Amino acid sequence: MSGVAFFYVGCGIGIALGGFGWLMKFDPSRWIAEGLKRGDLYSLIDVASGLRPDGLTQSQAERLQARGMVHCNGNGHYRATLKGRLALLIRTVVRSR
Repeated sequence: MSGVAFFYVGCGIGIALGGFGWLMKFDPSRWIAEGLKRGDLYSLIDVASGLRPDGLTQSQAERLQARGMVHCNGNGHYRATLKGRLALLIRTVVRSR
């Protein structure tokens, strides 16, 4: 094996071990609730289900938009982004344990 190939293999192993270490410390519940207040995720559920697309207060909308979980359509209605839907899915999985 040449020196360059050995270097690339070593870097790959180092990155893989670093990623594994990060995954072992990752707390999904903390990631979901970070920067949000009580009731924000319930409102996100209403928006994501289409039950109440205008069901966010101004402060809830600001917090959820800052996290990238909702997007405003311009007419006062909100839609859940992929990140918001992923947060709800992770929340469901974590709570089912």
